[in-house]
Order: sequence, then C-alpha cells, then structure tokens
Amino acid sequence: MDKKYKSLLIQELEQELAYASNINKKTIAAKIENIGFSCLMCGKCCRRAFGDNKVLLIPQEIQLIADHTNIGTDEIITPATSDDPKFTDLVDVKGIIHTFGWMLLRKNNGDCNFIEDADVSNKCKIHDVRPMICRTYPFYMQEMELHVSECEGLGHNISPEESLTIAHDVVSRYVAEIEDTIALYKKFEGFTPNPENIEIKSRRTDGDNHVTYAVHDSKGTHKVVKELDESTKFID
Repeated sequence: MDKKYKSLLIQELEQELAYASNINKKTIAAKIENIGFSCLMCGKCCRRAFGDNKVLLIPQEIQLIADHTNIGTDEIITPATSDDPKFTDLVDVKGIIHTFGWMLLRKNNGDCNFIEDADVSNKCKIHDVRPMICRTYPFYMQEMELHVSECEGLGHNISPEESLTIAHDVVSRYVAEIEDTIALYKKFEGFTPNPENIEIKSRRTDGDNHVTYAVHDSKGTHKVVKELDESTKFID
C-alpha cells in the first residue's frame, strides 16, 4: 500500500473516530425506539439458510471467547473470506492469500459454529461473550448513521431503557471497529500482488491439500495454513 494513501486513510478514520466518540446515544436510542425491535429468538441471523450469517470480529473479542470457552482459536475463528464467487482474493507472488480480519467458524451446513443444531434449539453457546455484531443485530452504524439489517423482530415494541442499552452497544461497536481498523492500517506493510487470478485449489503453498493465508489484523500479520477440507492450523 502506498504510504501516502495509507496515511490519508488513517487520517480520515481518525477524524471519523473523533465524530463517532461524540455521538449522542439518546438520539440513536430514540431512532431505535421509533423503529421498534424485539429479539424473537428465531436463530435465523445465525443460520446460513436465511442469509449472510458471517460474523466478523476483532482480536479482543476472540480473546474474550477463548477465555470464556477455554478452547483454542482454531476452534473459534477462520480467516475472513468472501462468499461472493465474483470476489477475487488478494494473492501475492508466492501464492499466499491475504485477507483482513477474522470470522467465527461455521459448520458444514453454514450455520454458526456456536449455535445449537436446528433440531435441538436456537441457543447460542457463547451468548454471554457473543461478538458485538451479534449483540447489536440488526442495528449498526456506518458513516455516522444508524442502519438496520433485515430481521423479523423489527417493528415490535421496545422500551426507552432497552433502546438506550442497544444504542450504547451500537455506538461502542462503531467506535471499537474504527479503532481496530486504524490499528490494522498502522501495522499493515503491504505485499507484492500476483498479477494473475489463481483458482483457490492452485494456491497450495504447503502441500497438495493446503492453502496458506496471511491474515492482517490490528495485532499484526498471522500465517494460517488451511486444509481444503476447511480444517485450520495457526502457524503464527
């Protein structure tokens, strides 16, 4: 990444952070109350059959889940990738795929790895330490504005107190994500891209059944070797 462009991105994000830190949470709460919301515990936001259930999270959230569950990160997260077949992964001259950030693991059927099977219940196994994106769904902030994702719980009555709680969480998430992105850019050193669009099965850099990722986050760059059967091994 060009240093001048990188500096400009960081500067813009720092300006957005300054504005975000001063958002009036009561104003956001009033909007949430006007929209209305009540979680119906349907579990649809966690299941792939009902839409994009990808859960992106920052390093602090990963550590919180790891501490709470006492399981390794290889059972919690995987490199964040796109489900869009038109998306071209960023590949360097060594065939390593570069991606930014992490997402919660999903089961073979695409459901979140931490939700009970559909024939059992919609209970979340990490509810007390669930990521911010789950805690605030279906609300999120973007470019200083409140946005709403599709959800069957919208339109139901919500109290001013509940609205304010959600508003606090939504704004806190917005601020935390901006801070994390700034830290990511500051640590990101760039790479030399491969000029060719290589199919994922030809990107095997660690043997016939593996592909190597370089995951960039706010803590630095991490090497991850992922088997084509989706199992993951964290190298760094």
